[in-house]
Amino acid sequence: MMQTITRFSEVTVFDAQTAWQQWNLTEYSFKSECLLSVFNSLNKIDATLSNIMNLKIQHAQSYLAQPQIMPGPTGETNELYCAGRGVCALVVAPTTENVEQDSTDERLDERLKIAMSFMTAALIGGNSVVMCCDDESFNHNIQQAIGTTLPAHLVQIVAYDAHAKLINSEIAIAALVAKPDIQIKINRLLSRRDGAIVPLVTDDPDAVVSAFDPALVLRFITERTRTINITAVGGNATLLELGSGH
Repeated sequence: MMQTITRFSEVTVFDAQTAWQQWNLTEYSFKSECLLSVFNSLNKIDATLSNIMNLKIQHAQSYLAQPQIMPGPTGETNELYCAGRGVCALVVAPTTENVEQDSTDERLDERLKIAMSFMTAALIGGNSVVMCCDDESFNHNIQQAIGTTLPAHLVQIVAYDAHAKLINSEIAIAALVAKPDIQIKINRLLSRRDGAIVPLVTDDPDAVVSAFDPALVLRFITERTRTINITAVGGNATLLELGSGH
């Protein structure tokens, strides 16, 4: 089996930021096509995980595919669209339970299903992902499915023990797959960070709530507006007239 875990360093996050900047600028249709190619590859390796990936891509379609047109009272065109937040730190805590990591086993570790859901939502939302995970089989399957389909460094995998350093680096959002005690520890790490508040998306493998929410992708994006003047004088001048009749 190929080596799937790389050593974490500042370069890891720098590369992830660079990959995010390019990925975030691409059209939604391009991101969707790339991830569907990954889905097709993953489907040959692990049907359970690929089905989760496909479901998240389909869920995102209704939210992200087209910008929303908003009122333009002075004749302008206003669009509400979505963009990725930046680097997503995906932390998958190890389990002490002896669970068979076999895609044909109905007992497939819930952690991995949640991680697949979070990863797909983050990517289709326009983010890059640095995943802290020690599950070699899962990591191998993900890397094998991605191959050269996605841009370099868009998805990177490091050891779980690197999560504290990753959380204290320049990330924009964190996603955590862990039981409540680990969730509390990670949340405290996030609270002690300097700078902007980093949103946290969590799920407990024993009580899955977020991962299969159809609107999950909305937790990994930020909303932006685009305004375009479509008349030569900058809009409907009659609505801008002041003091007429005086």
